[in-house]
This record gives sequence, structure tokens and C-alpha cells, in this order.
Amino acid sequence: MPRNWKEDLEKFEKFLGNIDISRYANLRKIKTVEQDLPKEILPLEIFYKYYWNTTNFKDYDEIFAIYWSEKLNPYIYEFIKKYFYGCSLQFVEEGFKARLYRIWMSILTQFHFQYLWNSLFNEKLLSSPELDMRGIDSIVKLNDLKVAIQIKKVSYRREAPDRRFTKRQRTYADIIVEIPYLVINTNELKNKLENPRVRESTKIKCRNALDIFHKNFILLENGFVIFKKEYVRYVYDLIIEKTRGIEKGKKISYEEILSW
Repeated sequence: MPRNWKEDLEKFEKFLGNIDISRYANLRKIKTVEQDLPKEILPLEIFYKYYWNTTNFKDYDEIFAIYWSEKLNPYIYEFIKKYFYGCSLQFVEEGFKARLYRIWMSILTQFHFQYLWNSLFNEKLLSSPELDMRGIDSIVKLNDLKVAIQIKKVSYRREAPDRRFTKRQRTYADIIVEIPYLVINTNELKNKLENPRVRESTKIKCRNALDIFHKNFILLENGFVIFKKEYVRYVYDLIIEKTRGIEKGKKISYEEILSW
């Protein structure tokens, strides 16, 4: 039986709006586990199981408990021997909880875009842990091309360009499209606009960022930011336009998406 993406989207947005982000504020300060995580201890399969393949959404404490139980023996123990020999298990667990929280928030954002897209269009996004580990959030067929989607977090400051389209990615997709997700502190930017000591050039950037943000995103009461339907429709139309006759192996950058 096909999924009812509109119902799933509504349930997912309700879940996102109920996350107690303030409860995990301390985790954003902890950065003790910053090494590259081996495939065996990545949380992707667990995240996909509970937030994408099903709608059995878990809060973060529940999902981390599931992860820790499944991965501790032997995978995390091996990781501890290599990087944290002599450290307490509690110290390492706290570091993992903070690291996975950042991954969790990022992938929930990705999934919201995918839920919204699939609720709007006949061409459905396909997504899996295997694709994710290759730097592809999802794939959709448009204009007879396999289009890879990457959600890219950007700020109002100029980002470092990333033009890579790896050989491994090309085995799964014909082109890659970067979808910008604006990460800004709206209150901070508003304060800069009201500050007479801030340069006018900086204020222009702040105004532009706020305009783009309010046009395309919704700030939920708990602080989580989701995509607007109008933005996803715009992205869809732009991809259709830009992929007509495009050469395979190309990347449509987030800068092109933001140039409306």
C-alpha cells in the first residue's frame, strides 16, 4: 500500500514542533568525539528506520538509548580502545550523545525536505543510509536524469564553494543539486540592523538573509526551522528548468538556487 505522504508530513511536522530543543542546549557545547566515525558506529540505519522508513518517531533520549545499546559492544568499545583509552565510559557516552545530536538535528531537517517534496510531487525522492554515506541525501528521476539532492546548510556569510562530484556519486546519479538551508540567528541579525555601529554593508547582508529566511522557511516555536511549500515548489521548478539538456556529471550549486 503506498504511503500517504501528506499525513506522514503532518505527523512529522508535529513531532518536530514538539522537540524540546532547550533541553539539549548543553550538548551543543560538548565536542569531545570529533573523529571520523567508522561505518559500523554511524547512526544512519537507526535514524532512517524510525524517521523515514516508518513514522515511529522517537525523542532524542529514546533514539540515543537504542543506538548505544546496539552499537556499544563491540563497535564503540573498539573505538574507545583506539581514541579514548583510559577515559571513563560515561565521558565517552556524553561525547557520543553530543555528536549524534548534531547528526540527528541535521538529518531531521533533510527528512523534512523529503517529506514535503513527496507530499507535493508525483516524482518521489528515494533515500537510504547507503546513499547518505556516499554524500547523497536522496535521488529523484526528472527529465530522464537521476538527480541527487544534497541539503546544504549555509549562513548569511559567504560559504566556501564545494564543486566536487565524486566518481562514487556518479554511479548513483547523473547530476547533483545542492538545496540551501539557511542557518541564521534571526534575533542576532535584527539586533545588528538596529545597531548604529554596524556597517551598512553588513546591514545589507543581514536584510537579505532575513528576507530569504522569511520567504522560504518557518521558525517553529521551539526553534526548529522547516521548509515552506513555496520554497520546495520553487526548487522543483528550477531543477526542471536547469536540467533540460544539461551535461551529466554537473552540479547545480546552492548559489544558483539562491539567485532568484
